Amino acid sequence: MLKSLVIAFVSVGLAAPAAAQITFEDPATTTNPAPSQKLKDPNRVICEKQDEMGTRLGGKKVCRTAAEWQEYRSRNKEQVDDWQRQLTNPGKPAG
Repeated sequence: MLKSLVIAFVSVGLAAPAAAQITFEDPATTTNPAPSQKLKDPNRVICEKQDEMGTRLGGKKVCRTAAEWQEYRSRNKEQVDDWQRQLTNPGKPAG
């Protein structure tokens, strides 16, 4: 009984490191099938849950077309870029 328990423990111990190895694939090397026309449709509706600041329970579901989501994210990126540009601008030297 003790011998079989030791063998089981050792075999699990030896198998665990092999099972724990994680491999990541480079997206450039993987071959994905060509996206369907539906994924490129700018009029398809996409719904996302947006969390509400200050609460774990809040949040709302926002639905927009793919084109509207792209425009929304583009405007947000431009706004963040503007803020970063303003905060890192050294301004005019005094004098």
